Amino acid sequence: MEGSINLKLVVLGEASVGKTSIINTFLGKEFPEQYLPTIGNETAKKKYILKEKEKILSITLWDAGGQRSFNPFNPTLYTNTDGALLVFDLTKPEETFLNLKKEFLENLNRYSDDFITILVGNKMDLISNSKKLNTTLKELLTKKDHVYLISAKTGEGVNKCFELLIYTFLRKAELLNPDDVPSNTSTTFLNLIGKNEEELKYQLIDLTNVDSTVEKVKIKQSVKEESTIDKEINDLKYFDFLRQELEKNETHKNEVMDQFLINISELNKTIKYIQRSSGKPVKDLINNLKNLFTSTKKDFEASVDLLLKLNIEEFELVKIISKVKKNQS
Repeated sequence: MEGSINLKLVVLGEASVGKTSIINTFLGKEFPEQYLPTIGNETAKKKYILKEKEKILSITLWDAGGQRSFNPFNPTLYTNTDGALLVFDLTKPEETFLNLKKEFLENLNRYSDDFITILVGNKMDLISNSKKLNTTLKELLTKKDHVYLISAKTGEGVNKCFELLIYTFLRKAELLNPDDVPSNTSTTFLNLIGKNEEELKYQLIDLTNVDSTVEKVKIKQSVKEESTIDKEINDLKYFDFLRQELEKNETHKNEVMDQFLINISELNKTIKYIQRSSGKPVKDLINNLKNLFTSTKKDFEASVDLLLKLNIEEFELVKIISKVKKNQS
């Protein structure tokens, strides 16, 4: 192969809209039985071999955690982005759509140039009232907006959504960067995946075709109905995960305090040693004490930062547990 065509694709949106599930579905992984929040930003890879062009199309997928407490703003996520899926939850669109443009798109504009975005409405498998969905989309969308309807759970539309983003990038790159992306590379990509442009845009909605598109997009409900026993087992697994995370936090906090007490003990020993070593040069003793104080100060500052982070994470975990219990009741 002559070289690689590298794409950075990010999946952005509020917590629990299904970003990780969308990426996992695209990568061929199983849909998770329980929602587990993504802590920090995670990356994954996918490659396409374009034999006709002697190129490797290398995709780096960035999964951005939506929990604000776990994930402080990180410019690295938004820098040099080629394409982005801006994901919202179709079951609660008003809550999850607002910040897509206000926060996520603004950050993309600040740190990247010439990127491509697609608005993505996830969880179509949970939509039973198409009239309500039509009304909601008409209220949210502007004339310039296009939304792709998908279901990460059933897999419907997920691959096509990513493939449309990749295809659009290649078409643009053929014009702007022909040295790296030769002409007709986008056509080669379509031939590789066995689809055409019309197929990729089948579930793309704008204000002019909301009614007709929502009506024709028939996303299958999940075949497997969860029994009460299965649900109880899954809930127990989820609470067990949360309990383990809380226990890990408590262990980390204890380790931090233990190390702090050890440092204080060592400092106390050094002071006593200095008191007994009156025959040694005062300058050396003071330098030793100064070095120990400096080291202890750094350890203490690091410990305070870690404790603050652990307390925040613990608070978020408790909030999640309370929310799950409330939803169940």
